[in-house]
Amino acid sequence: MTYATYSEFVRSADELPFDIFRARWLLMPECDNIKEFDPDDLDHSTNVLHDLYDEIRRPIGSLRAISGLSQKKFADRFAIPCRTVQNWEARGGCPIYLRLLIRQSLGLPSLEELLGVEP
Repeated sequence: MTYATYSEFVRSADELPFDIFRARWLLMPECDNIKEFDPDDLDHSTNVLHDLYDEIRRPIGSLRAISGLSQKKFADRFAIPCRTVQNWEARGGCPIYLRLLIRQSLGLPSLEELLGVEP
């Protein structure tokens, strides 16, 4: 998967309902490099896409819980106002690029690796 396709994949996961996301990506040859993706087993591949969809859309509250930090310490660590973290957790809306950066800084598996992005 190229970086352009990766960007489109992540953006579509962030913006679309899962059924539309799945319909968009399930039969795309670019997905063949995704770990555990098997184009010959559509049920299994649907589950793989669903897991990736959930990872991409993981709410900031879940990421904070993984970090084990309070809202205040989480906000301080990432130089985000505490009120902003509170609003994101209450209403959603944390930008995807920040969620991806926070994922990376917490040592969660890289989406690039999971998606087989070519250097």
